[in-house]
Amino acid sequence: MQGMIARACLVALGLAAAAGAARADDDHAFERDLYKTGIEQEIQFRAAAIQVAWGAEALCDKTTEVEPFVLLSVHSLHRALSPPERQMFREVTGLDEHWRVVWADESAPDELHLHDVVTAIDGRALPGGETHFSLSNLVRRGSVVSNDDQGFWDVLLQAREDAAAGKPMVLTLEGGRRITVETQRGCAGSVTASAFDKDPDVFWRQGNQRAKIPANAMIAARNADEFRWLAAFGTYFQASQGAIDAVHKSDNVSNGFLVGKILALTIPGAGMVLTAAEAQAEQAIAVDSIVGSADLFANEVVASLGGDPAAGLRLSERMLKQGMKVDAVLMDDLRRSNSAEDARRIQRLQAAQAAQAEREAAEARRK
Repeated sequence: MQGMIARACLVALGLAAAAGAARADDDHAFERDLYKTGIEQEIQFRAAAIQVAWGAEALCDKTTEVEPFVLLSVHSLHRALSPPERQMFREVTGLDEHWRVVWADESAPDELHLHDVVTAIDGRALPGGETHFSLSNLVRRGSVVSNDDQGFWDVLLQAREDAAAGKPMVLTLEGGRRITVETQRGCAGSVTASAFDKDPDVFWRQGNQRAKIPANAMIAARNADEFRWLAAFGTYFQASQGAIDAVHKSDNVSNGFLVGKILALTIPGAGMVLTAAEAQAEQAIAVDSIVGSADLFANEVVASLGGDPAAGLRLSERMLKQGMKVDAVLMDDLRRSNSAEDARRIQRLQAAQAAQAEREAAEARRK
């Protein structure tokens, strides 16, 4: 599992539209750059969400098979654009009314290429943007989110369930060609974010089925670790409903959500080190709410994928410094303190694991 995640590469868009579409003398150069950058960030986030779903699979109450590709279309926009804006968006990004492949993991079949048009998954046609799903009763602060791509997610999530039941996932491409793709077990549900969200500061969750990360947070992310941290933050809300319920019943959580458990699952020999390391660093971390637990969960997921557990803390501090409005993800003073201490503990565990691995390697060489 970890090897596949480590080999996953974020490929360039490779779309028909060239990045140079915005000329220096173009009156709309700013808008063009905004569209291009926004889509690139959304693709990075969607790829991170897939990698996190694979990486956190062992912690999820409900799992399914997860596809090794990302599809996008103009129908995935969560904010209405005027006809001229939509035309400009299409020219800059290369996206149109079709659902196109914009990212593929190394495990995807060679026959699947960037910019391919996918018309159906498992024989179910991918819909356009006519389906609207009101989440007004679920959105925090009463904001209304119009989710134009709900129909797409209905098809994709059903295909994941079919694959989990043993049915291969089959894509139908434009022209009728069919491709079977190998999926990988991961967390069920979905974590989404749209760079073109009409409520860019709002976080919401639909039970433990879907979670939407604020667009402002996704746009502020600068590297793979920060995108993965955001995806893991959302994944927490569908990772363990039992853990969430326990947080509601307790004022304090010792050592976060599952410190050491993900690392123990992903690094051979870590279990022997974790017990000693945790014993030396025993210190309770008070978590003031469910979002505080999500911070710590995300720290460790990022670490388990080979990243920096302090990525989310840096992202939050940067958003705070810039005065950004970000619901739920932006940490207050207590959460930042807890996250910093948690990251230091994970780094101590990582150092202990590295030392253990070096000792084992040295012993193997002597033999």
